[in-house]
Amino acid sequence: MIHAAAAFVMCLVLGVALYPMVIGALQRARAGQRIQSYNPVTHLAKAGTPTMGGLFFCLLAVSAWAIFDHTRAGFVLAFAVAAGAALGVLDDVANVRGRGALGLLPRQKLVLQALLGVLIGIGLHQVGATKQVLPVFGSVDLGWGVLVLAALAVVATSNAVNLTDGVDGLAGWCSVLVFSALWALALHLGVRPAAVVSAALVGGVLAFLVYNWWPARVFMGDTGSLALGCALAAVAAEVRMLWLLPLLGAVFLAETLSVIINVTAITRYQRRVFRASPLHHHFEELGLREQRLVLWFGAAAGFGALLAVLAALPSGVGS
Repeated sequence: MIHAAAAFVMCLVLGVALYPMVIGALQRARAGQRIQSYNPVTHLAKAGTPTMGGLFFCLLAVSAWAIFDHTRAGFVLAFAVAAGAALGVLDDVANVRGRGALGLLPRQKLVLQALLGVLIGIGLHQVGATKQVLPVFGSVDLGWGVLVLAALAVVATSNAVNLTDGVDGLAGWCSVLVFSALWALALHLGVRPAAVVSAALVGGVLAFLVYNWWPARVFMGDTGSLALGCALAAVAAEVRMLWLLPLLGAVFLAETLSVIINVTAITRYQRRVFRASPLHHHFEELGLREQRLVLWFGAAAGFGALLAVLAALPSGVGS
């Protein structure tokens, strides 16, 4: 689909060309990353690196929708990107200015994420994207029930991508692989809005990775990770793939489960299952270097995304 390819090229070229200006602007705005005490000691050198760099690839993705798609179904996806980025900006600004160790309070973030999920669900209902392919049941029209599923998916995916964003290039590389799989599936099904937005995010995040690869010159921040998580849920919904999200985002799921397991073990049994969490910190504590860690996690992300697409095709997704 030529529109998706054009969106990819536009975001990639503009991103590579203009990110140095974005990094300079973030430096002048003193939007430097704060490193928390629970991070590995090797991360202390990252303090002060410009954050909120995800804002630019989100802007590129929304612009690509406006230029190459501008449909109502595509607007839902563009809204997911923009709304997730807006929530991330609030969190990043609070973090940068020192209004709390982690930015917004967890309860505040969860409520806002759930609200965004409901709004995305309303958008999906309005454009008729209420059908999902479910195991055993096949294609099921959820009707207004899509609001509940969308809210749960947005909360889960946005937090999962956010937890994965702790090593240079990790969240970005995994996101590129996941959205590439969604792009391919959308092309196969002829869902142009999902193909255009997925392609735009692949191009924009690839451009971001040029400057985020170790040693990173810029971080995406919650601005980028929350936007990618919201977009992941919304695009998956439009290609009727929500039930495969755990496999599609296998690395994101593993990172989240590692936090849940470790927190539960510490709270109940005063002992750790992992040396640190999320999972990438555990492997860092074991001595795995960041570059190799990203390659191994990326391989797992790509394998999970490939399996998800292969599972989706014979299941009748999009029929």
